[in-house]
Amino acid sequence: MEENKFFKLVWRFNGLVISVAGVLAVGVLLFVVFKLFQDVTRERTTRNIVNIEENAEIKENWRFGQLTQINDGKVLMIPLYSDQSFDRAYFSKSSNSTRNHLFINTETSQKTWLFDHTNYLIERSDKLRKGDYDSKQPIIAILYQLVQLDSDNDNRLSAGDLTTIAITQPDGSGYKELIQEVESIVDHTMLNKMELFLVYQKAGVSYSTILNLKSFELTKTDKLPKVGL
Repeated sequence: MEENKFFKLVWRFNGLVISVAGVLAVGVLLFVVFKLFQDVTRERTTRNIVNIEENAEIKENWRFGQLTQINDGKVLMIPLYSDQSFDRAYFSKSSNSTRNHLFINTETSQKTWLFDHTNYLIERSDKLRKGDYDSKQPIIAILYQLVQLDSDNDNRLSAGDLTTIAITQPDGSGYKELIQEVESIVDHTMLNKMELFLVYQKAGVSYSTILNLKSFELTKTDKLPKVGL
């Protein structure tokens, strides 16, 4: 009799353990399903992608970004962002992109847009001056990398498209396009107050060039050697 009672207790204990394990398993499963549902239905945000699909239902909002003081605040540079949002069956998606820049002369109150349209994606805008990023030297020019066309035909302006390298004066004037159909800007550095050394890739070939920041002319453009050649 004592032995039977012992086995009954063991069976009851095992049954209790199995029940608790089952409840925990169900709880974990419900939690996983909930997290997956949240992931599928949440809004997905991307950066630097402009949807140009003609048939897509796209809501586009515009907003200014944080201003930058140029050369002791004589000029203010303010980016214009576009927020595109569009719905899919189970989720909504949004994209934040730089589409233009507004330049304000604080001495004359003159306000000038970089472009008179918002057709381009501005991937980057680098303020050129001697020294590192914390340098207090005056900004000499602003270098831009622009996506102007959907070169890969995916109905998007994005980093996957070919770009154009352009430049302006610190106040946004004197816009000039320097190199088109560029795959990427590798890097750049100031050689002196008037020369920028730039490395970029185009058509699978890497190039170096020197940009004169007074005339905005390219000089000494060379192909970089491949490894072993």
